[in-house]
Amino acid sequence: MIRGRHIAALAVCSIASGLWLGATRARPQAASQGPIIAGNPAPSAEQIHSLLVRVVESQHRDDRALDEFERTEHVVAHKPGNTDIISDISERHVPSPAGDIKLKLTENGTPVSPELYRQELEFAANALGQASHPDDRYKEGVAKYDKRHHDHAELIDEAAKAFRITWAGRETLPASIPGQGPRTLTKFLLDPDPDYKPINRLATTFQHIHAAVWVDEAQAQIAHVEGDIATDITFVGGVVAKVYHGGYIVMDQDEVAPGIWLPTLYKYEVDGRKFVFAFSAHERTDITGFRRVGTPQQSLEMIRNELNNLTAAAPSR
Repeated sequence: MIRGRHIAALAVCSIASGLWLGATRARPQAASQGPIIAGNPAPSAEQIHSLLVRVVESQHRDDRALDEFERTEHVVAHKPGNTDIISDISERHVPSPAGDIKLKLTENGTPVSPELYRQELEFAANALGQASHPDDRYKEGVAKYDKRHHDHAELIDEAAKAFRITWAGRETLPASIPGQGPRTLTKFLLDPDPDYKPINRLATTFQHIHAAVWVDEAQAQIAHVEGDIATDITFVGGVVAKVYHGGYIVMDQDEVAPGIWLPTLYKYEVDGRKFVFAFSAHERTDITGFRRVGTPQQSLEMIRNELNNLTAAAPSR
């Protein structure tokens, strides 16, 4: 099923990747456009290319590391056009070969009951245990997760061809993590290449999005992405689905371990239609509590230890 926020998420990730893989096509922008910091001359095309090649290397390292980190995702959904909250859920994400295992922590500000959380931990332990002795259903889940990685990689390759990239100066942005100071970042503008021919329906999203990407030069990492949906995105001529123009997407990435940058914020403001039914994705996801848990076996040991601690702390009957 096509989901509006999933389309938006793919667009954000692929836009950023398009910058990394489209390095050879980046070009400086005239100083009159964009807020450029005085005293920072435009880099040459060769310098831009060198920077973005380093960003590619960094991203490959980040992607490999992602499946070793657990984290907490706090998702708040609100009604279109106002701040009335529809749902407010925090979940703990534990990585596994078949995709993240999600353990609900709170809903609308209320923690889940200890008994429910214990059940979630037991489910997680069972799922992680299957990684060593997978049945056919688990193997199918692993295959689907691997295909998702493959499809994303394919979109990254397509993004390299889909955008014209322009260097737009350097900006100082406030820190996205409390306690950190402001950062000076290099800004690039991404505009659809009118000569690009999409290879599949998801790749067509690139033709409808204009984006700005901010890069930390010292660490060669993407720090911030903003994407605007400039024109309607249609699937099968608009019969199956349509994402309306006027929406926008934001993503932040931060250093969560030495040399590893992962997403810490997603914001979606997207409306559309699936068949005859309207949908909307107006959400903010804050991602915190990153902890490297390692292999599935190491994650299993961690979950089992938590269960043992709960048993030890439970009052005797």
